[in-house]
Amino acid sequence: MRAIIANLCMSEDGIVDRPERWLPAPALGGVIDELAAGTNTVLLGRRTYEQYAGSVAGLRSVRKLVLASTPVAYQPHSEVLKGDPRRVLAALKQVPGPDLHVIGSLSLIRSLLRWRLLDDVTLQIHPVRAGQGTALDRRSFKLISLCAGLSGTLEAGYKVHYAATGALSSVESAGRWGGTRRTATVPSTPRTAIRAHA
Repeated sequence: MRAIIANLCMSEDGIVDRPERWLPAPALGGVIDELAAGTNTVLLGRRTYEQYAGSVAGLRSVRKLVLASTPVAYQPHSEVLKGDPRRVLAALKQVPGPDLHVIGSLSLIRSLLRWRLLDDVTLQIHPVRAGQGTALDRRSFKLISLCAGLSGTLEAGYKVHYAATGALSSVESAGRWGGTRRTATVPSTPRTAIRAHA
């Protein structure tokens, strides 16, 4: 089964929307190129598709699957997904092939989290304060990797863990680079120990 992986930039104060507001314009195209590097197929929401698909080199040659409820201008290697997006994406995950990477598209990422279809998240964290904007709810993320990038950036990789009941405890405090400290309230059932017999 293929995975759906979100790739986002984030400011050091946790803002993940509208990076064009808090990243220098010349650098933004390169950042999107980095987020798309090594991917064969990307998932894009309508706004991200219209804003970047035709202008960013890293998105021109990859297969682009677009979720849009209104018509969009065609770009090469693009397909608009038809039908109920939750069912379509759940079916796409079952089709053998390369992982599906979501580039930007915060609304789409939130929907994927709500539908429990998102598997991994990669955040490229920039040493810039956005000041205001939208933060991503990271309570269900488990940090699995953290490495230093160029120009003071950090790349944080997360695995998404969905609670069995869908209810998580309240966040006690947020970590500087996007981690959180909390106490899980997911009930667990006791397991019978497995014994090996000679």
